Amino acid sequence: MDNFLWLNQIQPRDRLQVGEKAFHLSHLAQRGYPVIPGFAIEASLLREFLEKIDWFDPLFADLPNSSLHLDVDNPRQLQLVARAIRQEITTATLPTEWKTALASFSAGIEASALILRPSLALPSETGVTSDLKISGLLEAHVCDRHEEALAAAIKRVWAELFRARSLLYWRRNGIQIQHINLAILVQPLYNSLAAGLVQASPNLWEIQATCGLGMALIKGEVLPDYYQVQPESGTVLMQQLGIKTLAYNLKELPSWQGIESKNGLSSPLQTYSIGEEQQQLYALEEKYLKQLIRLAQQLTDEIGPAFTVEWTLTAKGSESSAAELYITQVRSAQEMGSMESTSLAFDSGEKGRQADNETSRQAVEESILTQHSFLTTHSAPNAQSISSSQAPSVAHPLRGIGAAGGRAIAPAQAIASFSHNPEITSTGRVLVVKTFHPDWLPLLKHAAGVVAEQGGMTCHAAIIARELGIPAVVGVRDATQSIQSDEFVLVDGDRGEIYLLGKERTAFPSIIREKGEWSMEPSVSGTGHTEVGKPFIYNPQHPISRVLHNTPELPDAQLPISNTQGLMPNIQLPITATTSPIVATQLLVNLSQPSTIERAASLPVDGVGLLRSELMMLEVLQGQHPGRWLTSGRKQELVELMAQTICQFAGAFAPRPVFYRSLDWRSHEFQSLAPSFPSEVNPMLGMRGTFSYLQDPSLFDVELSALVKVYQSGYTNVNLLLPFVRTVEEFSFCRSRVEQAGLLHQSHFQLWIMAEVPSILFLLPDYIKAGCMGISIGTNDLTQLLLGVDRDRAEMAIGFDERHPAVMEAIAQLIRTAKQEGIPCSICGQAPAKYPELIDRLVEWGISSISVSLDAVERTYTCIARAEQRLLLEAARSQKSKVKRQKKGVRASG
Repeated sequence: MDNFLWLNQIQPRDRLQVGEKAFHLSHLAQRGYPVIPGFAIEASLLREFLEKIDWFDPLFADLPNSSLHLDVDNPRQLQLVARAIRQEITTATLPTEWKTALASFSAGIEASALILRPSLALPSETGVTSDLKISGLLEAHVCDRHEEALAAAIKRVWAELFRARSLLYWRRNGIQIQHINLAILVQPLYNSLAAGLVQASPNLWEIQATCGLGMALIKGEVLPDYYQVQPESGTVLMQQLGIKTLAYNLKELPSWQGIESKNGLSSPLQTYSIGEEQQQLYALEEKYLKQLIRLAQQLTDEIGPAFTVEWTLTAKGSESSAAELYITQVRSAQEMGSMESTSLAFDSGEKGRQADNETSRQAVEESILTQHSFLTTHSAPNAQSISSSQAPSVAHPLRGIGAAGGRAIAPAQAIASFSHNPEITSTGRVLVVKTFHPDWLPLLKHAAGVVAEQGGMTCHAAIIARELGIPAVVGVRDATQSIQSDEFVLVDGDRGEIYLLGKERTAFPSIIREKGEWSMEPSVSGTGHTEVGKPFIYNPQHPISRVLHNTPELPDAQLPISNTQGLMPNIQLPITATTSPIVATQLLVNLSQPSTIERAASLPVDGVGLLRSELMMLEVLQGQHPGRWLTSGRKQELVELMAQTICQFAGAFAPRPVFYRSLDWRSHEFQSLAPSFPSEVNPMLGMRGTFSYLQDPSLFDVELSALVKVYQSGYTNVNLLLPFVRTVEEFSFCRSRVEQAGLLHQSHFQLWIMAEVPSILFLLPDYIKAGCMGISIGTNDLTQLLLGVDRDRAEMAIGFDERHPAVMEAIAQLIRTAKQEGIPCSICGQAPAKYPELIDRLVEWGISSISVSLDAVERTYTCIARAEQRLLLEAARSQKSKVKRQKKGVRASG
């Protein structure tokens, strides 16, 4: 076949067929630069493949030549069409001759695993503007080298073109499907001693490095080693050791300890724990650092002073053998700004070398804003994105754990010490705190983002930020000392980075606050220039109801690009046909804020699996601890207010169930509500959960009275979920009070418990005998207690892994026991949202329902459907084999 080209065979005439990525790497390889060999699958092959598919829906029959007219402002239609196309692509079969050709080409690659990178090209006649950003739009996929795995990975890359976010992006930028050329660059994937990137500007180079493959860096799971280098001399001006506790690779190296995984994933990638001794070493030995600097100096002569290079240090042989440094991707200053300007100066080297230094510097600074994702722009004719001349000066970023996705540029407000009643000086600021207290929720509702020195993925700041749709980075060392109030900062919640931009209010895109709603659009003046002096926020997980539907205030509001960070690159997502599949496993949503009810209720969910009462009540309490409401004689008023709030959730979701989790106060989290209340040495294991009800049941009785009011209002879909139950005696006490309140006499009412204290592994049958009607597995506390890891301490984040074999076995045991005892079992912790690959196991074990945060609903629905389809297919194949064996036995006996 003529549709495959080795990198060393690619010529200028092949550019549109092999795409920009493969084209640029091929030219670097042909000029003697270290590039991992590989071959390109030309874009024409995708067109042939689409023409060969026997489409289930005739709407797609002419897809290769169709502009695919659809209403991208109708999110339901957009998602259904995207899923249907991707399902057809990934389930179709590649022709035999193609597989033969692929096997022949891949045989020339000496590696056990392959990485397939999308390589996109757009012809100039498509009218693509100079500010089009596509970095991170299409994902790479990893697979084993054998024929079937390679064929499946190729189809997954092709399907990337038709993801909902991709279809939206093409439409928003006026690009027709038939004008897009999507090639695939296939390269071997080797073990890597280190990987990272070089961000070069005329005056400073910044180098990041981590152990193993670059995945840990991209996913924000490590703080990389960091260097600053003077470009002309190559002198290292500064270096800082990162925190590298894990790495990804293909097979174990002697000094690395493999982390056992029982999640059933079929992937050539493995996760490793880095030993303490190796953590104290830089990922790059000095000789390789010097080699990387020399390589960057050569690239400066080749393509100009501003570029970004991704690199890897491979270990093809043993760990002790000499490693080889390779370029895996390069983006020039021109490519950072446009698809049409992506040409490295291969044929015009002098032009690149004579580029204006200031323009190059600004282009590199802009790349920091757009790398791994892109800022959507207003679809109106006068709207413009941030131009290179408007880019801020970006210094070395602070790093932490990306806890809530999105990006925001806004002035900071640093709160260095605890305050019972902190006040935000104005809306639209980034809160910078030592630790976030849940009772500061009113502040967070008006913030553009949050940065905290303490906390992890499951802390309250992270949970609330994800629900409100604002970026959050936690575990940032000395943030309150490093960031000054009124200083502009860029918070990148996807990558866990904070950039300090100074106090000058110049040329930032803006966030418009109109009628109480955040706008996703840059503020644009009548002249088409970005308005100056206002903060800007971009968040792929921004509240859906505010951007999926056009409104009078925002007539051209845009669909955000969903965040896929955290998904393994080789996970296959398409699952549906032209209509959403009916799944047996219920999908529920975790909520706490009434402001999120409308958009949550419109999603394809079966109800609310976790209504967090503590966070829900913060506005109800009006800054007063509930105990003070009781002592001041305002009990009935509190009951009424709580009932009204719960009714909002019940009414929006009726008849779908709402599981209200009763109060689980932890003393250190609500100090501003009750500063005189004694603090505990270890509040995570202190006076919380149902144990606190035994000591003083008055607040629990208030909650029960509120639930009775809800039922009296006609809402019979609310159930009660008891938190942090330590013993059967605690449960029996609570059940007795629930019965006294009259709730157990309601035919629809159910009393469940949170399965988060490990003792439930041994006592679940006893809980059921005592009257427990169902359980919801809280993976956050369960993981914390099983592994002995404080989930709120950022420095222990690496040890907090819900995929640990002990945690997975505990979850499996709870599901099995619940099935044996005939009660439903749900799961509502962060694990399914954080690791969607676990959903396969949950469905296989027979979980009744999965409850996730708002931002994870779509991908969880997809994963559930995929898992159920796989089980059905396996069952059908098993039955077919059984019938064949029976027939064979009958013939043999006859």
